[in-house]
Amino acid sequence: MQLQTNISNNFAISPFKEYYLPSINRHTFESIDSRTIYNKKFKQSFASQDKLNIVVGLDSGLLANYILEQDISIGSKFIFIELDEVLPLLVIDIPSAQEKHVKIVNELEFIELLKKEDIQLYIAKGKYEVYASLGASSLHLDAYTTLLNRIENKIQDEYFNYSISFNQKIFFQTQLENIPDNKIPAKILKDTFNGKTCLIVAGGPSLDEHISWIKENNKNIFIIAVSRIAGKLAKNSISIDIITCVDPQEFSFDVSREIFTLSENTLLVNSYHICPKILSQWHGQSVYLGQRYPWSDSNDHDNIITVGPTVTNSSIRLAIEMGFNRILLSGVDYCYSRSGYSHANGTVEANLGPSLGHNNKWVETYAGYQAETPIQLIHAMDALTDEVKNYPNIDFINLSAGAAKIDCISHMTTKEIVLDEFGSKEKPKSISNEIEENRKTLVLSLNECNEKKETFNKVLKLTKKALVLTKKLSSNTLKSKVIINKINNIESKINSEYSIVSKVIKTYGYFEFSKFLTTRETEIWTQSYINKMTIDYYEAFSKICHDMLKLITQACEKVEFRILEIDSNSLKQLAPTWSKNNQPGRAVLWHKKKNEITLNSNEEKTYRNLKDKFNEDITQVRNDYIKILKSASSMEHVYKKIMGLNSNKNNYGLSLTVQNLLPLVESDDEAKRLYHLALSFQLSLEQQPQQALDALLALPEELCTEMELKHIILLALKLSNLELATATLVKILAYSDEYMPQYAHILKLQGKIQDSVNVYLDYLEKYPSDTQTWIKLGLFMFEINQIEASHTAFSNAINAVPDNQVAREYLAELTRLMNTPQ
Repeated sequence: MQLQTNISNNFAISPFKEYYLPSINRHTFESIDSRTIYNKKFKQSFASQDKLNIVVGLDSGLLANYILEQDISIGSKFIFIELDEVLPLLVIDIPSAQEKHVKIVNELEFIELLKKEDIQLYIAKGKYEVYASLGASSLHLDAYTTLLNRIENKIQDEYFNYSISFNQKIFFQTQLENIPDNKIPAKILKDTFNGKTCLIVAGGPSLDEHISWIKENNKNIFIIAVSRIAGKLAKNSISIDIITCVDPQEFSFDVSREIFTLSENTLLVNSYHICPKILSQWHGQSVYLGQRYPWSDSNDHDNIITVGPTVTNSSIRLAIEMGFNRILLSGVDYCYSRSGYSHANGTVEANLGPSLGHNNKWVETYAGYQAETPIQLIHAMDALTDEVKNYPNIDFINLSAGAAKIDCISHMTTKEIVLDEFGSKEKPKSISNEIEENRKTLVLSLNECNEKKETFNKVLKLTKKALVLTKKLSSNTLKSKVIINKINNIESKINSEYSIVSKVIKTYGYFEFSKFLTTRETEIWTQSYINKMTIDYYEAFSKICHDMLKLITQACEKVEFRILEIDSNSLKQLAPTWSKNNQPGRAVLWHKKKNEITLNSNEEKTYRNLKDKFNEDITQVRNDYIKILKSASSMEHVYKKIMGLNSNKNNYGLSLTVQNLLPLVESDDEAKRLYHLALSFQLSLEQQPQQALDALLALPEELCTEMELKHIILLALKLSNLELATATLVKILAYSDEYMPQYAHILKLQGKIQDSVNVYLDYLEKYPSDTQTWIKLGLFMFEINQIEASHTAFSNAINAVPDNQVAREYLAELTRLMNTPQ
C-alpha cells in the first residue's frame, strides 16, 4: 500500500469565513486569518518597488487574493506558479487594471513568460525573489518542494545567462571610474619569466592541503594569488608576488580587504573594471588588464586581456602571457569539498560553515568522485578548457585530487613536483609610481576624456534631432519619405564621423537596443509599426548617449581631482570628496606621498577619522554580505535540497548531505531533523527499509513533522508493521484529515471492522464530495456483505460526481443484486 497525499477538491471554511483546501493548507487558517499571517510573513518583502515577485503556490487562492487587495508597489510584478492539479480547483478573478502586474500560471506557462523582455530585465538586474506560499513551504507535499526546486534552478540559470549581457553596464561604469587609477598596462609583464614555474593560488578548500608545501617552497616558485586568498597566505608567512583582482561589484572589496595589510612590494594586477573602492585605495604598485578606456586606445591594443568568468581564469591567462612554461594550481577546485565547503579555511564563506542549501550541478573530480559546483563555475571550467588547449607546450597541473577534472590539465601531488632554484623575481623597472610621471599620465587622461565628452555631446545633439524628426512620422507616405531621408542622413553621419562613439553607445546599451530585434517577417511590417520602431530606437539612442555622457563627465571630474590631490597640500580641500566617494584610504596615500606633511589640529582630527574609517573598512565585513551568504545555507534551503536529491534518486548527494549535517545535530534541532530525514532517504534508496525506518524512529518525537511521520508510515507498511503504522497514523491526523481514509484502511487490515467504518463515516461527514473515498467505503461494505450500506455509499459517490462511471457500474450491479429474489 502507498500512502497517498493527493490534493483533493475538498474545501473547508475557516472560522474567518475563508475557503481553503485542507490537503494544501492543513489547519493553517483555523486559528489566525490569512491576512494577519501574510502581513507578518510577506508584507515587508512584497512592498519593495521595482521587483519581480515569483511565488510558488497560491494557498488555495488566498495568497493571490491578498495581493489583489493590496496596492502593488511601483514597478513591481507578481507571478504565481501553481501545480497543474491545483489550478482547475481555483477560481481567481484578476481585475483588468491589475492584469499587467499579476499573473497566475502553471510551470510551462511560467517558462514562456521568461521569454518576455520585461521579465528578462527584472532577472538580468537581479531585481527578483522567489517565495514559497505557506502550503508550499509547509513541507508536507513533495510536489510543491520539487516544483520550487525546478523554478529556483530555472531562475538561477536565466539570471546567469541574462546578466552576462545586461551587467556589462557595470563594466563600463567601473572602467570610466578607474581611468585616473589605471596607469600602467599589464603588457610590460609579457614574457618576463620564460621557462619558469608559477603557482596560481585561488580560494578553493583544497588550498588548506598545500599551505605547508607552498611555505616550504616559497623562494623557488612565483606566486600569483587571487585577492580573496592573499591575506590567508600572508598570515602563513608566504610572500606573494602578484595579487589578481577583477570583479567590479562592491562585494569584491569585502572579500579582498585583507590585501591592504600586505607588503607594498606585492604587485596588484587588476582588470580595467576592478571595484574602484579597491583600486583607488591600493597602497602599492599596480598594472591593469584590458583597455583603460571604453573606446579604442593605441596604447592598449596589445595589452594582456581580462579573461572571464572568474579571477582564476584571468590569473591563468596572465601566467601564460608572462611566459611560465609550468603552471601549478592550488585552491583552483571549481567545486565544493566533500564536507560542503566552497572556500578555504579563514575566508568569510568558510567561517559561516558548509554551503549545504545550494541547488548545484555535479562534476567529476580527479579522485573519481562527484562533487557539487554552482553553474558559474561550470562556465568557468568550460572557458578554462578552451583556453589551456591552445597552449600544448605549457604544463598545467592541479595539485588537488578533489578539484574538478578539466581536459588538458593533469593532476600531480605536491610530493611529485620537483622545483628548480627560481632566481630573481624582480618585476620590470618600468613599473613606477613617480609623482611627476603620474601627473603627466593624468593630464593626458583628462585631455582624452574631455575630447570624448565633446564628441558625445555632438552625437547627443544629432540623436535628439533624429528623435524630433521620428515623432513627425505619419502614415502619409510622401511626407514621411522626406523625414526618413533626413533621419537617414543623420544616422549616416553618426556612423561615419562618430563610428567609435556609436559603437560604445550600442555596446553599453546592448539590452535596450536588443529590444529592436523582432521576430516579425519584414513583409508584414506596417508603416506604423516601422515608425514606432524608429521612435523607440532613437529614444534609446538618446537616453544611452545621455547616460554615457554623464559617466564621462564624472570621469573627467575624478581625473581633475586626482591632479588636485598631487598639487594640493590642504587636507581640508580634499577630505570631503574622499568621504563622499567612500575612499578614506586615499587620505593615507596622500599623507604618505606628501612625506608626512605637518597637519594642524583640525586637519589632524579629520585625518585620524578618515584613517580610522579605512581601518574599519579593511577589518570588518559588511553585514549585508554575510546575510546573503547565510541565507543560502538556511535549513529551509537544505530541506528543499534533500527533497530534490531524493526525488532524483541521488543517493551519493544524500550521503554527502548526511555527512555534512552530522556535525550540526547537537546544536541545531532543525539540522538534527534533516539529518535523520536525509539518512532515511539514503537508506531507502539503498534498499534498506528497516535501517531507514530506524533512522526516523531515532529522531525525538517532538522534532518529527508531517514529512517524517508520513515516511515512517510508508516504511512500516512496507515492512508489514501494522501496529507502528496505526500508531503513527493517529499522530499524523493532527496535521490533516486527509489521512483518515488511510487510517480506516489500516484498521480494516487489522480486522477492526467497526472502527474502520466509523473512521470512514467521520471523514465523509466532513468531506461528502470525496467520490474516491465513497467508492472505497462502498467496496468495503460489499466485501463484508453489507449490500444496502454499499448501495448508499455508491449513491453518495454519484451525488458528488454524477458522471463517475465506476460508481455507476457498481451501483447498477448492487441494484440488480438487491432486486434479485434470494
